Parts: sequence; structure tokens; C-alpha cells
Amino acid sequence: MVKMLSIKGNPLIGLYMRATEHFAVLGIDDKKAVEYLRDELDVDVVITTISGSELVGSLIAANSRGIIVSDLVRQKEIERLKRITDVYVIRTPMTCLGNITCINDRGAIMHPEAEDKIIESVSEFLDVDVIRSTIGGIKTVGMAAVITNRGGILNPNASEWEIKKAKEVMKVEVGTGTVNFGVDMVGTGLVANSKGYIVGKDTTGFELGVIEESLFP
Repeated sequence: MVKMLSIKGNPLIGLYMRATEHFAVLGIDDKKAVEYLRDELDVDVVITTISGSELVGSLIAANSRGIIVSDLVRQKEIERLKRITDVYVIRTPMTCLGNITCINDRGAIMHPEAEDKIIESVSEFLDVDVIRSTIGGIKTVGMAAVITNRGGILNPNASEWEIKKAKEVMKVEVGTGTVNFGVDMVGTGLVANSKGYIVGKDTTGFELGVIEESLFP
């Protein structure tokens, strides 16, 4: 059965969590969110803020190999993250690394204006090929798409060129669609890995069908 969720009444669940194949980071101690992450995505869950914020989905870039976070992160937060994976801290003005990075275990798409040192850090530490691109003309690619090791769904305005580049670098088939009754920033309302997904509570039946087809082609 599809797991539909809101956090503090907000269906934009992708802002509050970031998931990989093996672990998830959750910014708020929400029992249902923890249950869904463990049951649907089959991951270990760590609950922590990042830089004092609950919006961890916006603030960390992560795949199965680890987490990259800006130097605004607090030491106690790093210690919590290190319970589940390796952590790399980078000094950058682009502190919302989750917003600017769309990544799986094979490749990554990053904000077209991302600094070279961020590109290099993501490529080396998370062991992926990286390209700069937009998705649907949007620079915050981490919220414009959700791409796992099995499939992906992009902002519905994604061009043929953007879709082609996503397929090439992430090495999966992708589709396009929306969440939460027409929200085109799919990463704000969808959290997924190759084993399952959780979606914002306002997502329609039609949207769920597109999400299923895109994530599990």
C-alpha cells in the first residue's frame, strides 16, 4: 500500500528528509515518518537537524557512500550523522547542498553555477560522475527531480535534452510528473530509493501511477 505522509501538516516531505539505498536523515522526530522510512525504504534512520534546521532534505547531498554538508553544520550533528555513514564537510556559500544536487549511486546533476570545489567533492567523495545542468529549466535540481538506482521522475517541464543528460549520467530510465496535486518540484513531495517510496499526502491517484511507472520501470 502506498505510504502518503505529511510532516507537521505539510505534504512537502522532501524538505524534511533525505534518503539513500541504506540510510535516511530525518530532520524532525516524527514517528510515522520513521516507520515509513524503515518499512518502505528499508533503511536505517538518523534523526538530526542540520545547521540547526529541520529542513535536512534541502541541506545535505547524499548517496550510499556518504553525506556532504556545508561548514555551517554543528559538531553534534556531524556526530549523529557519523553513526550511519561517512561525512564530508565543505566550506561554500551554496549551503543548501540538497537543493543543488540530484544524485544516485552512479551519477549526479548539479546546479549549473555550482563551484568547481563542490563538483570535485561530490565526484570524489561520493564516487560519481557529475554534470552541471538544469531540470525543467530549474537550477535547484535536487528539488526538481528524484532519481534512484532504479528509475526517476523529473519536473514535467524537463526538455528532451535534460531528460537525455539525466539518463546518461544517472544510468536509469526516467519519466516526468508532479506530486501533491500538481506541484512540479517533485523532490519537495517525494522520497524514494530503489526499494520503495513515500509521497506527500496531497498526491493524486493519477500522479501515483506516473510515479510508480517512473521509479519502477
